[in-house]
Amino acid sequence: MRSIICGVALLQLFSAALPAAEPLPQAWDYTAAMKKVAAGFTGKQGVVIHVGDSITYANPYGQWATAGQGKNEDDRALLAWMHTGSNDDTDGWYLARFDHPAGGRSYTAAGGIRLDEMLAGGRGSMLALAGLVRTYQPQMVVLMLGSNDASQGRKVEDYRRDVETALKTILAAHTIPILSTIPPHIDQQELAKSYNVALREIARQQELPLIDYEREILTRRPNDWNGTLLNENDLHPTAQTGGENGVKASSAPTEDNLRRSGYLLRGWLSVKKIGEVKRRVLD
Repeated sequence: MRSIICGVALLQLFSAALPAAEPLPQAWDYTAAMKKVAAGFTGKQGVVIHVGDSITYANPYGQWATAGQGKNEDDRALLAWMHTGSNDDTDGWYLARFDHPAGGRSYTAAGGIRLDEMLAGGRGSMLALAGLVRTYQPQMVVLMLGSNDASQGRKVEDYRRDVETALKTILAAHTIPILSTIPPHIDQQELAKSYNVALREIARQQELPLIDYEREILTRRPNDWNGTLLNENDLHPTAQTGGENGVKASSAPTEDNLRRSGYLLRGWLSVKKIGEVKRRVLD
């Protein structure tokens, strides 16, 4: 028994000594540009909405934020600032996951939606992007759209134009946009890569914060993302791998776990980037 206790203690010491996982660093600074944007903000403090398609609407996306393991004190303070758990129109995680009676969507995300549809408001009577910003008055918007655009073969130049329109809509409210690249696309790999090149170029040119989800996936799984961080032959991240006791979207964000659950990786990255923007721009 004593040897078992000693073994557990050693394992705890070893785990504590491991470096904390960190997102890949962004190659450009956005602080000064976003401070100028935030200076005119008159909306609701701490409201961060998540705008997207089924990858955002899916419940696992917010599971690490709402009920995940391995949070530090800064994470918990940030999530409290974001109204996490209030389950009302100040809680962006709730707005993204809510099963709306219209079907197939929440308040801020919809299954199958393209970026041009989000600009127009075209799924289940969902508000257009401008309406979402006007209604919820967010301090930040996490925007990830493009997988369905790629599925339908939309041209890169059309997609890029819509991204720039979306950003103008968000910035006009003095809201900080956090762009996200889309995950690899099993059926449209080259087109999705081209979308992500455009997203990085736009974010660099406009000095915006970026969650580089594609790069985070390919850094961890350069050759075997299909079936590990993404469901096999599917567009959607994995929520749980390894059976009942395996890695979940709410598991601790160790480097090993972040290679096993695509939704854990995405949810954790969103929390970390929102926290980084808050520290650099708002605090």
